[in-house]
Amino acid sequence: MKIPWSISTTVRNPERLREFLRVLKKLEGQIFGVNNQIKYQVLLIQERLYKPQNIPLKFRKYYEDTQLDMSFEIAEQIFNIQKYEDPPMRGRQSVNPLNKLGFSIAREGYGPIIITELGNKFLAENYDIGYIFFKSLLKLQFPNPWSADFSAKEGFDIIPFIAVMHLIEKINKKNKKGLDKTEFSIFVPTLINFRQIGKYVEKILEFRQTKNKNKFIRNFAKEFYEIKIVPDKKISNLFDYGDNIMRYFRLTRYFKVSIDPLGYFWNIDLEPSRKEEIEQLLDMYNGESFKFEILENYMNYISDITKPILPWEKIENLWKIAQSLKNEIIDLIKQENLQLPQNKQEILYCSTETMNRNQLEDYILQLRKFNLEIKEQLMKIRLMSNLNRIEEIIKTLKNTKQLKKYEPEQFEKLITEALRIINDEILIKPNYPMDDNGEPINHSPGNKPDIECYYTKFKAICEVTLNTSKLQWVQEGQPVMRHLRDFEIQHKKDEIFCIFIAPQIHNDTYSQFWISVKYEYDGLPQKIVPMTTEQFAVLLEILLKGLKQGKRFSHEDLYKFYFKIVNESKKLNKFSDWAIFINKTIEEWKQKIIAI
Repeated sequence: MKIPWSISTTVRNPERLREFLRVLKKLEGQIFGVNNQIKYQVLLIQERLYKPQNIPLKFRKYYEDTQLDMSFEIAEQIFNIQKYEDPPMRGRQSVNPLNKLGFSIAREGYGPIIITELGNKFLAENYDIGYIFFKSLLKLQFPNPWSADFSAKEGFDIIPFIAVMHLIEKINKKNKKGLDKTEFSIFVPTLINFRQIGKYVEKILEFRQTKNKNKFIRNFAKEFYEIKIVPDKKISNLFDYGDNIMRYFRLTRYFKVSIDPLGYFWNIDLEPSRKEEIEQLLDMYNGESFKFEILENYMNYISDITKPILPWEKIENLWKIAQSLKNEIIDLIKQENLQLPQNKQEILYCSTETMNRNQLEDYILQLRKFNLEIKEQLMKIRLMSNLNRIEEIIKTLKNTKQLKKYEPEQFEKLITEALRIINDEILIKPNYPMDDNGEPINHSPGNKPDIECYYTKFKAICEVTLNTSKLQWVQEGQPVMRHLRDFEIQHKKDEIFCIFIAPQIHNDTYSQFWISVKYEYDGLPQKIVPMTTEQFAVLLEILLKGLKQGKRFSHEDLYKFYFKIVNESKKLNKFSDWAIFINKTIEEWKQKIIAI
């Protein structure tokens, strides 16, 4: 029976692989034998990156209070309590996606554990997630000498990343753009050979025409699996694989994913701003897997960050990419009738003919940044003139039940949009990684604030969470205060606030922030303004009312509001009064602004 291909259903969020890799780094240079396979899994438990199903009551405190240090010995006890039939297998399963994606070489009988050059770049502080997964997925192929799961005997011969590009490119020439969630989930994991691409294009077009889509899917699954009765689980698995593959693909920035905030519906297409690079890749590679006679050759290939060869290693192809980007930006400027400042004109219209390779690569990065700036500027202009969208954001912020179903990155985007339309900021900078159109491709990394806000009079960070449980103060409190302190150190001459936003704020969270505001965190008091999404929506309601009257409040109005919440709260005797005071302050501020 055939099987579909997948990347890693063990780790749904690709960003988590970085933490798995960080733990494996501790064992680098050692043999990945039985003992280290178990040790690796125990280390994952110790770092709370893996939570076994059976947690005895006496150990649950380590998961309820993540500030408690869990010793290796305790993690080992938790591991042993599981009574796994094959304990080392757990470590092998956890390391498998790291090996598969070329971040490590860790396998029994194949020498010491190695973190590859690409893996070390992934662990670097200022890593580029798009570059990391682009290089990684270019290497992912079936069959390969390390995997018996997807063999040539079973019909596999594919580099999925390239083959799916070919599939979508051919579909786009015949029909509407891209693939929707169902099409991607049914046809991409089952595309196991590059020679099937043409056949799959016809299947997708046929699927679009059919009225009974469920029947079509079941018949297609029977044909693929080569069985007469297809269990529902096998079809639902395809959707799990499809969603997982999409998450990895969109990180590369070579695929554009339009996704609803809840993550239920999405459409995937080739990224228009990388049209030139995609065309060059498709001209160079047809999706056929590379052949390796011996395992050592494959291991060398996995370890070599320069492989496979990219078409833009030729300088003339780099020039074409730069020119394509320039043309796209120029077309956008003309279409939107934008006026560019002199310094931007000099960047856009400079000659590339005398540039060497490094200069061209830097210039392309500059153009991508410039292109994103223009799109974000246009987005804000459209937001400010779209009163319906502002009303929609207000409604969403007040619907706490719906918000809890949001994808984390979509919640961060929602708050970013709100901050951008509230007043006259200099810059609102979300730290989630973005595609070339400013859409989030993942949530913000754990070592940075979610959003940075720059105003003339003050600066702020904004931390957002969908966590409303009793663990909110544990999982959000310390990180928020640490991010704020780091930001304060970076901007010593400025007045710094932190705006904390959640659908609901737990009493313990109020308590922890109140202590930081009234007394201190690590020796110095901080300026933290906690607000529920409903309270934050009031700011937008005031803005909307002002816009309808032809006026809007400034960041100085916002400063007075934040300052009062922080300053007056120091006079309160207990944290339980703080939430009441914040609500009262919001209402008073609202009446004052409306009266102006």
